[in-house]
Amino acid sequence: MKYCPNCGQEVKEGAKFCPKCGSDLSQVTLKQETTTNQTESQKTEFKASEPVELILEQAEGLNMTRAEMKNEAQRKLSGRYGEWFKSILWAIVGIIISSLLVIVASGQMSAGFVKIALYRLYGGTDSHFGTGLLIFFWLIILIAAIIALFLIGCLLNAVMQWCAIFTLKGQRADGLKVFNYFVKAQKNRVLKANILISLYQFFWSLLFIIPGIVKQASYAMTNLILEKNPELSASEAINQSRKMMHGYKLEFLILQYSFFFWRIVAGVTYGLADFYVLPYQNVTQMAFLEAVS
Repeated sequence: MKYCPNCGQEVKEGAKFCPKCGSDLSQVTLKQETTTNQTESQKTEFKASEPVELILEQAEGLNMTRAEMKNEAQRKLSGRYGEWFKSILWAIVGIIISSLLVIVASGQMSAGFVKIALYRLYGGTDSHFGTGLLIFFWLIILIAAIIALFLIGCLLNAVMQWCAIFTLKGQRADGLKVFNYFVKAQKNRVLKANILISLYQFFWSLLFIIPGIVKQASYAMTNLILEKNPELSASEAINQSRKMMHGYKLEFLILQYSFFFWRIVAGVTYGLADFYVLPYQNVTQMAFLEAVS
């Protein structure tokens, strides 16, 4: 049984006009069928395209082999290693100076404690005030040097990753300008994020090291997320990285440790090989993160 959509009057099957209000039932029916068909078509189209798009996104990250990522990194870095030179040089100098201060301060403090112990052992009358003051001075130097080493490590990781992002984009990878960009344009959120990451990794590493390694992979995408989303805070970027790296942590760690031989070469050459290894490794890792983001 049919009813007029205009007045609700019951009408016979096949009737072209409503007997009560005279509405053209054939036109109304045609419009309803057209609207219904369009709606069903849109639903079908949406349902058909949604899983295809999801599959493509997954395949993009999974079908790119480590060899292809490394080849892409070498292609992007061809003729551009010099752009990284100043950044790596400043980092190496900072690490060397801080490490020397740690060694010297530790040695001086140990010498001071030995001196006090010998005076007490042999019954000296020295008040040890001067020696104690020197120990305190070198303790301050030691703490400052350790903090400097920690900050250099945080900043080195951030600068290297952002230089890798710029290299993949075809932009100049100048670490000094990148650091200046961190402080001014990024309102210190990049510095804060990388300091938090280092602290989190340290505390997780206290649980037999392995959790710290896993968390390193979880936080790997933070700098890329910060670069793509200027409105996100440091904590939000870290949390988003944890979610986006779910299912990719093992692959990332395998890629990272595929550079183990190169790290040995860098150690044997007292850091000279880092001028090649650091750009190569960071751009490769960033290519991986771009593929799965």
